[in-house]
Amino acid sequence: MVVIRAHHHWYNFLISIVLLYTITLGLAQRCGQVQVLKQGLIFGGAASSPGMWPWHVAIFHRASLRSTSYKCGGTIINKDTVLTAHHCVVENQRPIAANRLIVRAGVFDLDVRGPTLQEARVFDIISPEGASALYFTDDIAILRMQTQFTYDDYVQPVCMRSMDQDINQLVGTFGTVVGWGWTEQQATSAALREANIPVVSADDCLRSNRDLFSQVLTTKVFCGGSRNGTSSCNGDSGGGMFFKVNGFWYLRGVTSFSAVDQKTSGICDSNSYVGYTDVAKYLDWLRKNDVRFEDPLQSSDDSSFGSIGNTTLIRLTVDPKMKAYLEQYKGNILLRVQLNGKRISSLFH
Repeated sequence: MVVIRAHHHWYNFLISIVLLYTITLGLAQRCGQVQVLKQGLIFGGAASSPGMWPWHVAIFHRASLRSTSYKCGGTIINKDTVLTAHHCVVENQRPIAANRLIVRAGVFDLDVRGPTLQEARVFDIISPEGASALYFTDDIAILRMQTQFTYDDYVQPVCMRSMDQDINQLVGTFGTVVGWGWTEQQATSAALREANIPVVSADDCLRSNRDLFSQVLTTKVFCGGSRNGTSSCNGDSGGGMFFKVNGFWYLRGVTSFSAVDQKTSGICDSNSYVGYTDVAKYLDWLRKNDVRFEDPLQSSDDSSFGSIGNTTLIRLTVDPKMKAYLEQYKGNILLRVQLNGKRISSLFH
C-alpha cells in the first residue's frame, strides 16, 4: 500500500505529491531480496539453505522424454528470463535445441523434487554473435521461458545495475558464488553450496597462469578466487557471482572457466583463479534483446521524479474537475494507492 500526501498548492493544474517511503512494497515483488530466514560448485564452500538464493536455477539437458541430466546453473532476471553461460547451451561445439533445455527454480537439493520446485521449458536461446564455447568468448546467454515463473519465497529475480561500474573498483571485494558443482569430496553436490570469492586484478590473474588467461582474459571478463581450494568448479558454470549493495543482491558475474587440475582429468584446479563473464559489459546487448531487469539503486528515468531526503516528489496533471474537488479542502490530503505488486513509477505513466 502506498501512502501519498498531497499539499494544497498547484500551478497550471499541476500538483506536487510527496511519496512517503514508510510503506510496504511487497518484498515478493522486489529483486534481490531473500524471503526466508537463514537456518543454521562450490569447491571448499559451505552448504547453503533452502530459499537463500531464490534467483539461482538448475539447467538440465533433456536426452529423451524420460532422461535429463544436470548441466549448469543460471540466474532469474525476470519472470520469463534466465541468464547463463553460452557454453552451457552448447553440445559438441554446436548449439543445443531450446526444447531440450529444462530450467528448475526453487531447488535446493537436485535429488529432491520438493513442493517449492517450479519447472519451465525454454523456447528461445539468445547468445552474442561472437560467442564461442571453445574459447569462452562472450560466454553469456539469455534463456526465454515458455511459461512464467511465479514469485514466492523460493523463486525471486536478482537485481542488476543499470550502468557499468569499473570492475577495478571491486578488486579485493568479496562476492558470493553458488552452485551444485564439484566439491572436495570429488563429486558434484546434490545440495546447493555457496562460497565467498574476492575479485582479483587482471594483472594478478595473468601472472598466476599466463598461458591460460592471456588467451581468454578480455575487458568483458574478470577474475575471482583465493587460490586456497575454495573456488567455482565443474557444474557451477552459468551461475552468478552476487554482491549485496544497500540490502539488495546484484548479479555481476557469470561463472565461465577455470584452469584444469592436471592430476584429475577434466576437473577444475581449485587453487586457480576463475574467469567470470562481466554482466555489466552486456547491458546494451540485454536491452537490445528486451531483457527487463530492476536496479533499485538507480533513480527513475522519469524527469518528473525528484528526490528530497527520504521522500520522492512526483508531479501529476490534475484535470479541472479534480482541481475543483481538491479546492474544497484546506491543508493536506491523504491519498492511498494499492500497488498490487507494481513498481511505484508504473502508477504514474
